[in-house]
Amino acid sequence: MGRAVRPRAAAAAVRVTGARPRRIALVAAALAIGSAATGCRGAGDRTSGCPSSDTAAVDPATMAFLSTARALHHEADLDEARGDRDAAIGSLERLTGSPAPRAPEVDEVLSDAYARLAELRIAARDLEAADRDVRAGLQRAQDPSYFRGHLVEVEGLVEEARAAALADAGRLDEADRARRGAIERMEEAVRIQRQVIERALGDGGRDG
Repeated sequence: MGRAVRPRAAAAAVRVTGARPRRIALVAAALAIGSAATGCRGAGDRTSGCPSSDTAAVDPATMAFLSTARALHHEADLDEARGDRDAAIGSLERLTGSPAPRAPEVDEVLSDAYARLAELRIAARDLEAADRDVRAGLQRAQDPSYFRGHLVEVEGLVEEARAAALADAGRLDEADRARRGAIERMEEAVRIQRQVIERALGDGGRDG
């Protein structure tokens, strides 16, 4: 599965669907796998850059996981649409708690799911749980990428919400520290995304 496929697939998802980041992750991952399978069918030699016949181009477990993720995100969308945030959190917890094959696409989808969970928990004012979700997502996105940058951005949102809660409680010094922490996390998110952009532009628009 070439890394160069995924960014182009993600861009297509934005242009065609106007999808949210999690949809971009799912569409990009699915198209990356599908493109690898289509482009390499019947071409198993080293010069083609395709897998040999004894290497599966498409991992059924990964495809099944991506399908599960898509369905559970849809469930969470429906839950949110009817105002049931707790049910949406439950749908996403089913995803993050699902058996997960080892694949870069799976790490991307899970890191994005954790970011969405954290945002839902911020809205529910459960900041400790939001912190845990961000940390779990960062374990899945350890290298500089859109997904890590988005998680760091959400981490900044957690600190922003914490600052507001502390200010409401009259704990102004702590609120100021949390506010500064939020700014630091946002700046870190910007640095990561800039690095991703510069790397892509340095590769002539290709990531890989």
